[in-house]
Amino acid sequence: MGRSVKSAKSSIKETYQLMDSLQETVRNDIKSNISSFEESLRTRLSEAENAIIESSRAREAMVAGIIIMRKSIEKAQRKFSRNNNVEDLRNTLLDVAKDISRLRLANDKISDSISMVIHPNMSAVEAVEKFAFDIQRFAGSWERIGREIDQSISELCDDQEPSELIDLESFISRQGYDKLIQNQDSSKSLGAESE
Repeated sequence: MGRSVKSAKSSIKETYQLMDSLQETVRNDIKSNISSFEESLRTRLSEAENAIIESSRAREAMVAGIIIMRKSIEKAQRKFSRNNNVEDLRNTLLDVAKDISRLRLANDKISDSISMVIHPNMSAVEAVEKFAFDIQRFAGSWERIGREIDQSISELCDDQEPSELIDLESFISRQGYDKLIQNQDSSKSLGAESE
């Protein structure tokens, strides 16, 4: 027996619920992944911003210190040219050498922090790749639900002849009525030809 209208409507309603579930799942998956994607990008930029600004400040301080050291050496040179006191010049140069050593250490720290920015745990490109991979992974489950929807629709589409029709034709044939129908069809076609 064919599917009743009530049964078909009930099945269609279930398919709509499955469709609503799929849409909600897609929305939730994208929403949660967008949040982590945005957070990854924000973290990347925030960490880079801090390191870049701190390194810029440190470099400005280094340049200011270098200018002061340069002036100190020039002053010691002028003083040396007047009094030939090698010890004063040596002390000034030793102080400058210590300061240069401290500046080199500071510069190494700056380079390390900038290196972390250039080679982060997760770059912006990697964040995009991870987002795309996660979406693709979720798309597999979305496709599965989509197949269920298509399968449900296919099951609802009944293109078979009703069994009652087959039974009726069989009954007519068993009773021999099909001969009467064939004769009637033949006489109608002969009548049409004679006209």
